[in-house]
Amino acid sequence: MPSLGLIILLLLIALPLLEIAVLIKAGAMIGIWLTLTIIVITFILGTMVVRLQGFGVMRRAMAATRSGEPPVEPMMEGLLLMFAGGCLIAPGFITDTIGLMLLVPVIRQITARWVLARGFPIAVRMRRGRTPYREPDPYTPHGPSRRSGPAPTIEADYERIDEKPAPPSRTPPTDHSA
Repeated sequence: MPSLGLIILLLLIALPLLEIAVLIKAGAMIGIWLTLTIIVITFILGTMVVRLQGFGVMRRAMAATRSGEPPVEPMMEGLLLMFAGGCLIAPGFITDTIGLMLLVPVIRQITARWVLARGFPIAVRMRRGRTPYREPDPYTPHGPSRRSGPAPTIEADYERIDEKPAPPSRTPPTDHSA
């Protein structure tokens, strides 16, 4: 299986070539001015919708934080919105199609869940409240404890030092009257 870096490099080479080919074909079919007009309109509308939906995602993330849940899914949706905005800014029909698809909330949510499940499985478990992390047991120096129940009772003898009089000073008093 090729590495992720190689796949990204191939996409960075192939996508612009495909975009150019599609733009040339669209220009030949519908005309250059209509092709350019469509690209400009998708850029303007896409940036407006990304901005509006970004506020909704931010509200969901804050609501999740207030309820004590990690805002993993809203954060991933925010990243996908940024990606959609980048796709809409890039000239071309392929990237515009990807960007417009990611602007649909249902598609974005499904994509966010898919990305989280594939790339960040611990985030999915945290979202469901099943995190593998356990609070360290303060009574065990070796990390999390597997036992359950109350903490152990520690018995000890003690002596309050604030109730004892202070020991006499060993330095001789100095005479300042001379």
